[in-house]
Amino acid sequence: MTAAALAGLAFLLRATEPPGTGVSVTLQIRGAAVELSDDEQSQIAIRVEALMVGCGITSALLPDPSTAKSPSTEWRAARAGSHLYVRFSKPLLTRRSGIRMSEIVIGLEEPNLIGPELSRHGEEVVAHGKCDGHRALAVMCATAVRRYLLPGQKSNCKIYDTIGEPRERE
Repeated sequence: MTAAALAGLAFLLRATEPPGTGVSVTLQIRGAAVELSDDEQSQIAIRVEALMVGCGITSALLPDPSTAKSPSTEWRAARAGSHLYVRFSKPLLTRRSGIRMSEIVIGLEEPNLIGPELSRHGEEVVAHGKCDGHRALAVMCATAVRRYLLPGQKSNCKIYDTIGEPRERE
């Protein structure tokens, strides 16, 4: 079996794990935690994993000296505002850079999209970029998240409704 086939199988096996077996999902909106059902947590966790493992650029590999905020500062700012937080008991690996991720924070305060996309394993915070836009829409437009989106974000979910779910990667 090829490495790609094994990675795909591992993703499918993780995606079929029942909620509560090592994945914790929190949706925080304007300072309050939103209660999520097991199905909603599972949908969000699967979509966040698919998005984050495929991001093309990370601050660990290509630090941007022009960025005003460090990834750690971005992490704290994202956690202070409306955001998704997903914790995996088994760290994920990004496909391109091999960065380990056990915690993921995705900000929900950008006017039209989600972001920043940040991960942490231990104390090292990594910012991610060049993430798949279709998969970002899938996270943003998940049923449990959609009802709390800003007007511009909700408007962009119309695109997602038209194009549908992202295809599985081989």
